[in-house]
Amino acid sequence: MDRILIIQDSPSVNAMLKFRLQSGGFSVEAAETGEEGVEKAKAGHYHLILLDYNLPGMNGSQVCRILKEEANTRNTPVVFMSAKDEDKLSQITKEAGADGYIGLPFEGKKFIEKITGFINAHKA
Repeated sequence: MDRILIIQDSPSVNAMLKFRLQSGGFSVEAAETGEEGVEKAKAGHYHLILLDYNLPGMNGSQVCRILKEEANTRNTPVVFMSAKDEDKLSQITKEAGADGYIGLPFEGKKFIEKITGFINAHKA
């Protein structure tokens, strides 16, 4: 079973994402701060990290850069998720070294297909 880590500061969004992803057959854990997310990512083996750009303290770009520098998380795909303007997010994603982004809202089946696509692209 593919494991996903969500780093997102909203408990309600985390609960919704966790439910959607678990319904799609994924094992899911969540962290509510960048610092907690980095620690969990280093400690566990995840197939994908879903990262919110707007986090309290360390923002998504900082978290992504740290994860891409660490030996045991460098090859884990990191995907930003945000309701932000997609052009701006696309630029931020590239600068931070992320593997892509998913804009809000997260539609059920389409969302699961995107997640599966990111994971499979890194298994190939």
